[in-house]
Amino acid sequence: MSEIGIYAGGYQRVRDYAKSVDRLLLDLKSGAAPDEDVVSPVVNLLEAMQQKRTTPPRVQLLGLRWSSRSRIPPARISGIVLELKKRDVTEQTVAELEDLANVLDQERADMRQRLRGV
Repeated sequence: MSEIGIYAGGYQRVRDYAKSVDRLLLDLKSGAAPDEDVVSPVVNLLEAMQQKRTTPPRVQLLGLRWSSRSRIPPARISGIVLELKKRDVTEQTVAELEDLANVLDQERADMRQRLRGV
């Protein structure tokens, strides 16, 4: 696989993560109860961030950037997952998901720059 193909695949995954988080945030902020197809990708991402040994390096990096930016302890991610699964999300969780969305957007922008430079 070419170098640009590797970067493009990583960019696509990060873009998909960002779209999933953005879609969930739109539902949460509008007061709509998000469907399973909206919640599930974000829950899967957050759970993957917690499984350090089996998680792809890109997801580990995103988790590290998010936790360092938001100062989220690992146990808090479990709380966010639980809230999302119960569909009982607090304002704190919405704010933390907004921080995650910002991290994903920044990573996507950084990757786009690397793709242009390849």
